[in-house]
Amino acid sequence: MTTLIELAQHIENLYPLKDKQAGTRYRIVNQLAGLTELEELGGTPRYVPSQALQDGTLWDASSVQLTAAR
Repeated sequence: MTTLIELAQHIENLYPLKDKQAGTRYRIVNQLAGLTELEELGGTPRYVPSQALQDGTLWDASSVQLTAAR
């Protein structure tokens, strides 16, 4: 049982962003020109405006340092 808990913790560390609406975890791949490239657990890319990641109602990013787009 602890192995499953450890696996879940590793996934949470590797993919720290969570889309609250879809329940999907992502990691930040790149940020450029106001867009952030995310990668889903299965490898599918997703592009979102960097400012949208600051919205706590849509994203759970408690363990991620998000940089504001300049």
